[in-house]
Order: sequence, then structure tokens, then C-alpha cells
Amino acid sequence: MDPVLRLLVILCLLPVAAHAQALVSAILDSNGVSDAALRRAQRATESALKQVSSLAVGEGPAFKKGAPRRCGEDCARELANSLSAAGVVLLDLRSLDNKNDRVAVEVQLWIDGERVGVKKGEGSIEGFEAAVKPVLELLLPAWARKGFGGLRLQIEPGTVVKVDGRLATSKVGDVLAVPAGVHQVDVVFAEGHAVLQRVQVDEGSRVKVEALSPAEAVTGRAPKGNSTLRGVSYGVFVAGAAAIAGGLVAGALGRGTAAGLASCQGDKRDCQTLDEVQAKQAQAEAYATTGNVMLGVGSGLAVTGVGLFIIDALTD
Repeated sequence: MDPVLRLLVILCLLPVAAHAQALVSAILDSNGVSDAALRRAQRATESALKQVSSLAVGEGPAFKKGAPRRCGEDCARELANSLSAAGVVLLDLRSLDNKNDRVAVEVQLWIDGERVGVKKGEGSIEGFEAAVKPVLELLLPAWARKGFGGLRLQIEPGTVVKVDGRLATSKVGDVLAVPAGVHQVDVVFAEGHAVLQRVQVDEGSRVKVEALSPAEAVTGRAPKGNSTLRGVSYGVFVAGAAAIAGGLVAGALGRGTAAGLASCQGDKRDCQTLDEVQAKQAQAEAYATTGNVMLGVGSGLAVTGVGLFIIDALTD
């Protein structure tokens, strides 16, 4: 997608993304459990999630019964990926009595299309919220719990990260759970250089912490590859500069052509004829018009080139 269009799309979608569902529940499978009991269990799960998770919880889809089957991991992955949510809780319920009240449940948590874990429990449909709540607390990663967010560490080998003065022991790519709020993140390189950052972590968010190479962190002069948009911005700016230069040359030629005209005075008769004067005036006007057009086009191209460079720098 064109970077300019991508930036506009992102700006348009920000209000929508702020209200997007982050965590939903769905029934993966059931055995001997009525539709009404399944709906109650699903709503109870969502209520429990709102109590223990920092992620926004939405209402999941109703269960559609099909032919008898046993849904494995591939089936669960397909269902989790079909839901428009970063996190999905899947329930597999099995009736434990003839009254269709007490059930056994297997709970799966999927985040970003990957299964985080599986836990089992049991309880009554009437008290399902209380039964499933401790299971969800065990499954949820620390950063997704109430009042917390996370720092996703993207660090180079040998780099040390300290959060609020404490050493972060998480591995590269892990999400370090921290209380929601502002944190001091100190990135210490193997050479001894350090960069201190203030990072805002919202509840339920995962903020990426990147450790730059020592040369870039200290001098800011580390080489960067030029993007296609930046190359285009250079080309457009150079074309604009060339057009401006051509316009100035055309203007100078126009003035030079007009300067050669002299009127006939007194006994002096070596002046140009009327036809010559008119021809040179027309030529001078043509040069002036061409110069003005080239100056206008060149200025527009130069401004466009600068604008493209700024957009590339902001979206880098």
C-alpha cells in the first residue's frame, strides 16, 4: 500500500481500533450440554474475564452444533483465527449428570493466533462464573491481567534492560508484565553505553522496547537503508530544482532579448525595424512565459519532494 494512503487509513481507523474487541469467548465443542446451558456458560465466562483481564472483553458468537466430532488443535486454531479478536477463550464442555447442571470444562486461551495454554475445571452452570474465574486467572499471561500491561523486549545479544531500576530477566521477544502507567526503561549496551527512555504502558497494551545498536544510540549516525518513497522524494526534489534553474535561465534570456532593443532618435537610423522589434518582443515574452511556468512547476515539485521525505521519515 502507498505510504501516504497507509497513513491516512491508520488515522481514519484509530477511533475504530480504540473500541475494537480484544478478547472474546466461543464454544469449541460440547457433549450432553443444552443450548441454553452453553449460552449461560459463555456469558459467565465473559463476565469473569471482565473481572480478571485488562483487555477489553466482547460478546462472542453463539455455538452452532454440527455432526458429532472431536475438535482437535487444528480445529481450535481455525476457530480462534476466524474471530476478529487478539485474544480468544475457547470452551469445551461436557455434562457430568443427567440434570444438565454440572459440567466439566476445558478452557483454551489463544493470543495472536497461538495457543497460550489449556486448563480444566468443573462446576455447575448456575455457579459457572465462580468455577471458571480461577481457571482464567491461571491461563492469562501476567501482562493481560487487571491493572497491568506489557513491555515487549526487542534487544540485541549482550544488551541489558532495566525497568524502573530493576533488571528485566525476560528473554528477547518476551512480554514483561508491568503495572499500567509510566516507566523508566534503561537500555545498557555491552560496550557500557546506555539509553534511558520514558515509556507509557496502558492497561492491556504491549509496548515494544527496541535496543538500537551502540553507534546509532550514541551518535545517531548509524547507516539506514533508503526506502522507495525516500528515493522518489529525492528524484522529485531534484527535478523541481532543475525546473527552477531552467526557469531562471529562461527569465535571464528573456531580459537579454528585450535589452537589445533601441528606439530611433534624431538622425540615428541604425535602430531595428518595427518587424524586428516585434519579433524580439514576442521572443522575450515567450522566454518570460516559459520561465514563469518552469518556476511554478519546479516549486511544486520541490515542495512535493520535501513532503514525501517528511512522510517517509514519519512512517519509517
